[in-house]
Amino acid sequence: MKILVVDDNRSSAEAMSRILRKQGHDVTTLYDGASAIESLRDDPPELVFTDLRMEPVGGMEVLRAARELTPPAEVVVFTAFGAVDKAVEAMQMGARDFLTKPISVDQILDRVASLGGGRANGDAFAQKPGVAGALLGTLQALADVPSPVWIEGEVGSGRIAAARKLHELGGARSPFTVVDPARDADLPSGMVVLPDVDELSHDAQQQLVRTLKRLRPDTRLVATARPGAQQRVTDGQLRSDLYFTLAVVVVSLPPLRERVDELPSLFEAALVESCAKYGRPVPAVTDEMNAALAAHSWPGNLKELHNLAERTAVLGPSGFTLTPQQRASEGTLDASLFTEDFKLSDHLEGIEARLLELALDAADGDRALAGKLLGVERNTLRYKLKKYGFLP
Repeated sequence: MKILVVDDNRSSAEAMSRILRKQGHDVTTLYDGASAIESLRDDPPELVFTDLRMEPVGGMEVLRAARELTPPAEVVVFTAFGAVDKAVEAMQMGARDFLTKPISVDQILDRVASLGGGRANGDAFAQKPGVAGALLGTLQALADVPSPVWIEGEVGSGRIAAARKLHELGGARSPFTVVDPARDADLPSGMVVLPDVDELSHDAQQQLVRTLKRLRPDTRLVATARPGAQQRVTDGQLRSDLYFTLAVVVVSLPPLRERVDELPSLFEAALVESCAKYGRPVPAVTDEMNAALAAHSWPGNLKELHNLAERTAVLGPSGFTLTPQQRASEGTLDASLFTEDFKLSDHLEGIEARLLELALDAADGDRALAGKLLGVERNTLRYKLKKYGFLP
């Protein structure tokens, strides 16, 4: 699709354009309204993304010029929080949609897809070989099948994201809702995600079994859990009737440490998204960074990777702090650590993250038990788990 991106914030404009070009679109990037209007007349695009607040020629003028073309170009406007009234006015003038900054990669690509541009060559996820491609193929096969799906994977492996992808591949024609299976007695229509079913108490499991007997005919269930659910059924920790009701089809998400070949592309995608979110230029990913990605054990999986990308986007290369944490956490403590940029806090954080990982493993993912093993209160444990990417 031929797309024009207009934003007087050069970093934001270039980040958005890079995202669209990576999807195979023909993108022109301009930084002021006057140049955009001239370009519209000389080389009309099919779609325009434009900021509303620009001087001296603003996004409203760009919108008006785009809609006066024959045929009119579709326009998506974006603006800062608090300027929604302007966005509503733009919609009345013919804008197709509006976005509030900061804008995510998914928001950009979803708007293009809704306007017929699709995600060039399918989805960027589909273009990756190996695990990602195989997973997408599985989700595509299940997209139009009404059977309940059980998605299992370690904390941070993308279980909810996989459920969203399944919903998207099915056309997203119905609502997508994540509920608390321990509290919600009635489940809504559409795709309903039941997170961490294997961590429910026996009473909550019994209540959920009763709830599932009153299920609406237009409700599709997706449950998420840690690996090893069948063993928990055998051990009596998970009700067999609940498991076999929800696990009609099982999708297993591998941990990030088993996706070493994909780490560079996964990190780059997360970095581009974070830079677009904060309006920062995308820093180069060096060979040393990729080597550090491959060496790390990734206890927090994709969540940890996204946290790293966000730090790198905001702080630049100094935000990329995996290596010292990984070395300290794996016990390779020797005098070679004392380089010019040595920071004790980096190593202490790495050790703390490793202890959290060990406690979760020893407790088989039971956070209450892990807290007891570590001797910390529940709120402290939750804070630490979020800090190191074990929790969203």
